[in-house]
Amino acid sequence: MKIDINDLLQVQDEEKVINYKRLFFLLLQNWYWLVGLTFLGAAGGYLFGQFTPQTYKIDSSIIVPEDKNALNLGSLFENDMPGLGKVTINNEIELLKSYTLNHRVVDNLNWRTAWYEDDFLIWKGLYSKEPFLVQETDTGVNAEGVYLRLTPKENNQYRIEADGTGLVNNEEVDISFSETLTLGEPFQNEFFNFTLHPKEGAEKLEDREFRFVFQNINKQTFNYLKQIQVVQTDKQGEVIRLSLEGAEPLRNIHYLNELIRVYLDLKLELQTQTQKRSLEFIDKQLSGISDSLNVAGTTFTEFRSRNQIIDLSAQGTLVMEQLSEIERQKSQQQIQLEYFRNLLTYLEKDENINQISTPSVVGIQDPSLNALVLRLGELYSRREVLSFSAYENNPTLVLLNKEIAQVNEQLRENLLNLIDNAQISIRSLDARQTRINSDLNNLPGQEQQMINIQRKYQLTSEIYTFLLQKRAEIEIALAAAVVDIQIIDPARMERIVPTGRGNLILLIFGAFLGLALPVIVILLADQLNSKIHLQEDVERLTKLTIIGNVLHSRNKSELVVIDHPTAPISESYRTIRTNLQYKFSEPGQKVIGIHSISPGEGKTFNSTNLASILAMNEKKTLLIGADMRKPRLHQLFNLNNNNGLSNYLVGQSNTNDITQPSLIDNLWVIPSGPIPPNPAELLERPRMQELMDWAKKEFDYIIFDNAPVSMVTDGLITCRYTDLNLFILRYGVSNKDQLKFINEITGKGVMPNAALVINDIKLDGYGYSYSYKYAYGKGYYAEK
Repeated sequence: MKIDINDLLQVQDEEKVINYKRLFFLLLQNWYWLVGLTFLGAAGGYLFGQFTPQTYKIDSSIIVPEDKNALNLGSLFENDMPGLGKVTINNEIELLKSYTLNHRVVDNLNWRTAWYEDDFLIWKGLYSKEPFLVQETDTGVNAEGVYLRLTPKENNQYRIEADGTGLVNNEEVDISFSETLTLGEPFQNEFFNFTLHPKEGAEKLEDREFRFVFQNINKQTFNYLKQIQVVQTDKQGEVIRLSLEGAEPLRNIHYLNELIRVYLDLKLELQTQTQKRSLEFIDKQLSGISDSLNVAGTTFTEFRSRNQIIDLSAQGTLVMEQLSEIERQKSQQQIQLEYFRNLLTYLEKDENINQISTPSVVGIQDPSLNALVLRLGELYSRREVLSFSAYENNPTLVLLNKEIAQVNEQLRENLLNLIDNAQISIRSLDARQTRINSDLNNLPGQEQQMINIQRKYQLTSEIYTFLLQKRAEIEIALAAAVVDIQIIDPARMERIVPTGRGNLILLIFGAFLGLALPVIVILLADQLNSKIHLQEDVERLTKLTIIGNVLHSRNKSELVVIDHPTAPISESYRTIRTNLQYKFSEPGQKVIGIHSISPGEGKTFNSTNLASILAMNEKKTLLIGADMRKPRLHQLFNLNNNNGLSNYLVGQSNTNDITQPSLIDNLWVIPSGPIPPNPAELLERPRMQELMDWAKKEFDYIIFDNAPVSMVTDGLITCRYTDLNLFILRYGVSNKDQLKFINEITGKGVMPNAALVINDIKLDGYGYSYSYKYAYGKGYYAEK
């Protein structure tokens, strides 16, 4: 029978389908591993629950309005600050999880040491219940990260010991020592320098076991970054929930509350820095103008007193007012020009724009300039916040830098135009001042001096008043500044939720792991095992018919059907004999080829017993030893191998010379004969066809015992003369890949009308064919 290529593809697809029946019997075969490890897993889960400290979850929640002004400065600067402080929930979550912010929290809390007490195989944390006070010296060094074991003794003495690795000046060192000291007595060695002081009740601590560790602030920060959970409770909402889980709930409560406090302070600091810079700028200007105003006022008063001048003439008053207005305008233009130049310098140096005051502080009311400066300041603030948690290649940060560059370029072009305009205005004012000064020269000398002094005084006073007004406005705005972030629920003891798994859950989980481990190992071993162990291994890998299953023989006899006719294995061959009539679909078909892929699969054993069972059915049977490379057939029947198939094929003998009767009625044997140098070439000779023509006339069945087909081509030659080709596969020995080879040669028509015989099936477990165990294992057949 030729196997269609589509059938082979279907077989490959079926390989991917899980056979649950096969898996069931595979696991049932190893039931003792499943039961034992499930019990051990359940016991381990129970013990884990008993010796694992109870953990608790603490949470806190805040509202962070999205896309709104996060800082409320009142109405003074609302028009000057479009879009200031816009936030997004994702950015705020990253800020709360940033290393920089959490490092500040750990630094503020100053948890220099952590204490634990031995509580029967576990170390219980003693946060806020430390048995002793640890006093460090300003100059001493204490190794961080290594646990110091401490046992209080009588008379305020204690034993302290360490054995581990710690950090000294950020370098790892091995530490090992054991000493006995007195409380209040300094402890010093090359690794530590501290003093333990007793707390109230310390005399009741004798023989209890404690340990403490000097903590590294960087490692503390990293530990909390691993533990803290910051999530948005609802994708459409503005609520952020922060949570921590651990064995010391009070410690986590303090941490969460401090984190929120530091977060709010940072937000306020980031969002008011522009106003603080403006305040610093005004204070610096006021410091210089105050002295100038005092000097100008004193000079003006002394001049009037000395020259007894009370008022100016009408012409002098007009000239002074004109000059004062020009100088006031000129002064404003010069201040603005200086501001423009300073701002341009910042842009060219690519410095943070938040370090310069807003344009409105110096009286610049240009809407375009104000909008660009505030927009750039906002972008720098957003980048500063984002930089707490994002790397340089972060897509959001990259886009933000591009936007900063664009706004920077727009602002630079605007400033160049404003500088040109300011310089033109100053030159125009200079020209007007020159013309008015000619009128001033026509006035009396004292009046000219009076005008100059009074003009300088009034100008300084106006600038001073203007700056004081701006300063008051900014101080009021800063005093009213609030961060538009609300704390919904601070972390507190009432919100503690136990999270330690219950003993029942741990027991079930442990049992599940105990069961899963052997299941995984068994299934993995099965996948890695390429041998045939189950009938489904064959059925899912080939479409060839399994014509029979040969059970394992417990007898040493090779001719089991003769020596043990009532044994189950003999019934296996009777089943094969019956099934042959279904494979011989046409009259005259009588030649059977017995093949194997590799040696040791029972090819000769099955050839001999199949031929014997046919002969026992009164069928004249001829068994031909076609394996002329490693012949063994003659040994089973105790025949002479000096004259056999090889002699006939080379023309040395005839059919009567090589055909030998066996001790079994109706069974004749042609042994392989002496081993020739060229067995395949001999099988190709015309005499082989002559032998088959003679045998078909004389015998009812002809059986070829062939050499393994994967090693030599002998079997592929003899299959030209066969009507049925049986491949022998041995349970636990044959490889699954052999079926692919069989599929290939049968699918291409090289080996026509092929079928399978599974050999050596054991019935002592849930192995290859559980149905056969049921059929043959009930004692209907008994081996003798």
